[in-house]
Formats: sequence, structure tokens, C-alpha cells
Amino acid sequence: TASRDLYRAKFDLADRMLEGRLGYERPGGGFFLWLDVSHLASDTLSGGEAAAVKLWHEQGLRTVPGGYLARRDLTGANPAANFLRVALVQDLPTCEEVLTRLVAALT
Repeated sequence: TASRDLYRAKFDLADRMLEGRLGYERPGGGFFLWLDVSHLASDTLSGGEAAAVKLWHEQGLRTVPGGYLARRDLTGANPAANFLRVALVQDLPTCEEVLTRLVAALT
């Protein structure tokens, strides 16, 4: 269908722009990217929080820290804390612009 073709094109774009960066792996389904931003973690912010703040302040991009979408495990650690969730829900040219700005800010 047209929707599947559009998401395939968006993930093809992500493959080209994020290959070898931020722990990117093409997902088997869905429309989210989960990016490893642990290099941005600080004493006060997880990597996901730091990345989301940086992208908002520097690039005007809204993303969701992965830790906000997961629960702490039995050890008290949040397995998604150092990840950033990015939704590929805009049109293809917008997704290309967003990924360009994201890569510039986070790598």
C-alpha cells in the first residue's frame, strides 16, 4: 500500500543518514527510531533526556526520552534511559530535514 511504501522510503532514508551512528538499527516494524544517546548522559540527566533537551533548544525538534516510555527494572535501572525515541510521522522531505538536524546536533 501507499502507506507501507512511504514508511519504507523513510526507513531507507534513515538507513543512509544514520548508518553507523547512534546505535541505529532499522526496526522490523512500526514508525519509531530508537537511538543510543548514552554519550550525552550527565550527573543530572539521562542520555535520552539530555538529547531531547539539546534537540529542542538547538534545533527546535521534539522527541521523547526513551526512559519516559519504560519502567525501572528490579535493580532500579531504566533500560531505555539512554535512548531517544524519534517518530518518523511527517512527510519524506520533513523527515530528511529532521534527520539532518538530528545528526548535526547529536554526532
